[in-house]
Amino acid sequence: MYFANFPTLVYSLDGGTTNFLMTDMFRRVVATTNSLLTSTAYDQYQIKDGETPDILADKLYNDTTLYWVILLANNIIDPRYEWPLTNNALSQYITDSYGQGNELNVHHYINTFGDIVPSTYTSTAITAVNNTDYETELNEAKRGISVIKPQFVSVFVKNVNGLLATGS
Repeated sequence: MYFANFPTLVYSLDGGTTNFLMTDMFRRVVATTNSLLTSTAYDQYQIKDGETPDILADKLYNDTTLYWVILLANNIIDPRYEWPLTNNALSQYITDSYGQGNELNVHHYINTFGDIVPSTYTSTAITAVNNTDYETELNEAKRGISVIKPQFVSVFVKNVNGLLATGS
């Protein structure tokens, strides 16, 4: 598991009388394509509807507990908001966010260059973007991630563990 390799620290709730050994969850390793492995160790991947980090870890590495490798390699801190929603969850999110019956209301307008413009913009043609299209585009942008090639996962894990141990 991800936190198994984090260092521990002594923590007291009562000023030092009773001490607890706790995982130092404030440690953080930020991975970039050049920091922990060379860029050739990564592949691009499109997340399919319904794939979660643990499902993808099982698919790629035959180990669901390596979900954190996928998250860390993409600098995803909160998969609840940074991982794509399923199509059904996205539909529900749009209804919850904008209200029943407002899913197709105009969210904003764009000009021919893709810039957001006010509805009164007259310099070039404008196109309305509805709430569903807007949220779908944001969600789809989350589908493209980098994954570490299976043959390099053990090196990545070793590098992360080394960084956690040294506090770098």
